[in-house]
Amino acid sequence: MGNKLYVKALGSAVGILALLGFVAAFGTGMTSAAVPVISLKPFISTAMWQLDITWRAKDAWESRDMSAKVDMTATARFVVLQSDKRDDWGRWHVEKLDSNNLALTGLLVNKNDKSRTEYRPDPGSPADGGVSFEVGGGTPGYKLVCEIAYPIKIINPLLGSMDSIQTLLTTDIHAGPPVFCTGPLPASGTTISGSMVFPAPVGPFVGSTPPNTRVGITFVLKPYDKLAPLTPLKK
Repeated sequence: MGNKLYVKALGSAVGILALLGFVAAFGTGMTSAAVPVISLKPFISTAMWQLDITWRAKDAWESRDMSAKVDMTATARFVVLQSDKRDDWGRWHVEKLDSNNLALTGLLVNKNDKSRTEYRPDPGSPADGGVSFEVGGGTPGYKLVCEIAYPIKIINPLLGSMDSIQTLLTTDIHAGPPVFCTGPLPASGTTISGSMVFPAPVGPFVGSTPPNTRVGITFVLKPYDKLAPLTPLKK
């Protein structure tokens, strides 16, 4: 009788262990299947990319002696050309803008003498910028480095009008070490999009008084598709 009970208990234990093993194996299989394997080939074989990027900042600040506010939206488009590639890595770069626009309203008020310093775009001067873009290699998927310099005017009744530059980046240079714009590649298709937020100097928010403001960045990278001419070419 004792042997029969022992055999029955052993059979039940084996059954439970087998069931647990099945569940564990099933769970492991599901976890592995949830991690997509992304081919780098469609990305690395792309000769040209179109980058559309936007920077935004909106902030207000006040102390006993000063007050400041800023509202900025900056956009830019780049066509990025391939410069290096291998089976597991590709690099593209460009050092000119395709198009751009800056909307900037910045104001710094000195409460003691009531003077106002304004920050405005300078539409008469061209912006300048460049992009470096990588896929694969030592990146988690991609790495985007973009910099653009917009000419602006700083206007103060006591000092007059001064030429300056509003520089915008995709790298948080105030972090230590710097934080780059990186991320995974999409599981399907070849359009890459992303965003990030970090403190940066914009308008009167240029350091400790007032402090740097938070800048939000959104971007889309997609294979460049040059549009056909609107009118047929003459033969």
